[in-house]
Amino acid sequence: MILRVEKGSAVPISSQIAQQIAMLCASGKLTSGDRLPSVRELARELAVNQNTILRVYERLVREGLLEMRHGQGTFVAADSQSASLASHRERLVDELRQLARQGIALGLSADEFHALLSEAIAQLQAPSVTEAEVP
Repeated sequence: MILRVEKGSAVPISSQIAQQIAMLCASGKLTSGDRLPSVRELARELAVNQNTILRVYERLVREGLLEMRHGQGTFVAADSQSASLASHRERLVDELRQLARQGIALGLSADEFHALLSEAIAQLQAPSVTEAEVP
């Protein structure tokens, strides 16, 4: 499992790790029953405090993405993909709400905001030059 932590980011390290694990579950790269690294292993790998990893695992257990089995480790829960999608959807709505507040503060109308969002989506969906060149 490859996770990256940006120590200078405004996003707390625990949130970065939790979001990445949740994305791996949502995308199917981590599936039901997969064993995650121990708290100690992942903390060492990411050069973060063990308590940070423990809090992340406990949070994801509460959200239904992971399950901790005493003496065995931490595993991806049976219904992790749907739980992860629901969790990501909630976060996305929160982020969109924040962006909408910024748009309102700038004096954008709802139509202008929608147009900007549509433009951003279109840019992301358009194949890049290198992607288009690949046979």
